[in-house]
Amino acid sequence: MLELVHRGGTPSRADLTALTGLNRSTIGALVAELVELGLVQEADPGATNRVGRPSRRVVPDPRPAIIAVNPEIDAVTVALVGLGARVEHRIRHELDHIPSPEEAAAVVGEVVDELRSGPAQDRRLVAVGLAVPGLVRASDGVVRWAPHLGWRESSFARLVESVVGLPTVADNDATLGALAERLFGVGRGVDQLVYLNGGASGIGGGVIVNGQPYRGAFGYAGSSGTTGRDSTIRPTAPRWAARLRRR
Repeated sequence: MLELVHRGGTPSRADLTALTGLNRSTIGALVAELVELGLVQEADPGATNRVGRPSRRVVPDPRPAIIAVNPEIDAVTVALVGLGARVEHRIRHELDHIPSPEEAAAVVGEVVDELRSGPAQDRRLVAVGLAVPGLVRASDGVVRWAPHLGWRESSFARLVESVVGLPTVADNDATLGALAERLFGVGRGVDQLVYLNGGASGIGGGVIVNGQPYRGAFGYAGSSGTTGRDSTIRPTAPRWAARLRRR
């Protein structure tokens, strides 16, 4: 139910009944539970062509939020994101050198403290999500190898969690980008999608197959990158996955 509200904007109770196939009383009970948990609110009904009394809309509660983090070679970007995928505040902390995992985690802690004392002081921060340009083991947030950052076998998620005091998860930045486009962007409603991004930390790629991120045998499928010696795009994932497995 919460996922439908999170992805779908402002569905009415009638919309939720139609989407889930549940009866009206069950929908009412579930909505009431989400309201009590502080995750959704009910709003006045919108315009409709339906016969009868309009159904109230169910909208995301504006208080819960997560912290999104993207470390790169020249900056650490931190954003406050609310339900409904609203990016409400974005802070780019620029650096004149490539940060170590410990330094990047410290920067995240400083920015989160700034948000907590300012824009997020009345918000309920739930968790932190890390989008890392490298091979990330999503099960525990360990950065196996981030070639441009120079990070290897770093428990970056654990470092950030110890600094900010919030549950923290991590994944490859392009994989998360592909999933975000699938859920909220140009790929919304598309079950097969190839996504490429580029920035200071190289070129990345993500693949959506049958509506889900495709990770391959070792969990790193779709990753791409450039070497520091030339500008040739090369499929880094199979090569590095094989090396990591041997180790």
